[in-house]
Amino acid sequence: MRRPLPLAAILALLAAVAAVAFWIRVESDPYRLPGADWRVFKARFVAPDGRVIDTGNGGITHSEGQGYGMLLAEAFRDRRTFDRIWEWTRRNLQTRPDDRLLSWLWKPAADGSGAVADPNNASDGEILVAWALLKAFDRWGDYAYQQAAVEILADVRRLLVVETPNRLALLPGLHGFNKNGQLLLNPSYYVFPAFRSFEKKLPGAGWGALADAGHRLLEEARFGRWSLNPDWVTDVPPLTLKSQFPPDFGYNAIRIPLHVAWEDPASELLGPCAKFWRAFDDLSKMPATVNLETNALSSDPALPGMQAIARFAIAAADGRRLTVRDIPAVDHEEPYYSASLKLLTKVAIREAMGGKN
Repeated sequence: MRRPLPLAAILALLAAVAAVAFWIRVESDPYRLPGADWRVFKARFVAPDGRVIDTGNGGITHSEGQGYGMLLAEAFRDRRTFDRIWEWTRRNLQTRPDDRLLSWLWKPAADGSGAVADPNNASDGEILVAWALLKAFDRWGDYAYQQAAVEILADVRRLLVVETPNRLALLPGLHGFNKNGQLLLNPSYYVFPAFRSFEKKLPGAGWGALADAGHRLLEEARFGRWSLNPDWVTDVPPLTLKSQFPPDFGYNAIRIPLHVAWEDPASELLGPCAKFWRAFDDLSKMPATVNLETNALSSDPALPGMQAIARFAIAAADGRRLTVRDIPAVDHEEPYYSASLKLLTKVAIREAMGGKN
């Protein structure tokens, strides 16, 4: 005669079945962020003290990279790494005496130390860091994250968002971008999904209006044969490519379709770049930059992370769903910027197309 299983054994069996069922659900989720990607990124680009290292630019650190690191740590639910990156950022970049903005550039020294090399800020750095802090507050409930984000955003709104006769605009930095009302703008600094998040968290602060103004900027700032947005544009008026920077759609502007599709995969603003990229049957042959004055394509191929953005933008413009699995894994030899763009694209796909945070 078979004896009934003890209650403890039944409970253990049920727990095991539930664990297997959970594992199957997780592994079958096409929008799950691959932990292996984050392990590679951390090992290669995040120092033990929380400094995010740009290996493609002499090992420098910039506020943008710290923001990317914080966004990725939050997305991969790695609070320990998030806190290390934020603490390094706070101690080393948020040291300006008159505001809560971040010095944009820190350079290492031969003796292992380092220091701020340019105390001016870069507004995308503040936006990315503040967005990551608000996401961290939502995930982990620590009000210190929220308070730090609000302080940063208050100074961004006070010092970097300006109203001119032409537009409401986001200055790329506090110094050097507004000469007698003629603005030098970087359209890739308009991180639209962050602006929409700020509008929800801080209603009435004008973030939605800035996002709408950014959309209009993209509609107006179309140049060259393919009507692409430039890395930099001067608002004279009219908008012009004349500035101290090359007239390219390139390493800056590649982030524009990422931000647009992240905010709204159905946006018509994706049309021109998607049309341009569709001309390449093999995206590994797409150029890193396009000269918008001469229409010349660079001989340098786009980084894998840039190709990931192109794949996302094309799918969004075509009304097709893309999953995280459709983007290749981060390669162990991949440079910092490419790896960052690739992982950010995966996070954007998860949030914009998978409906998951």
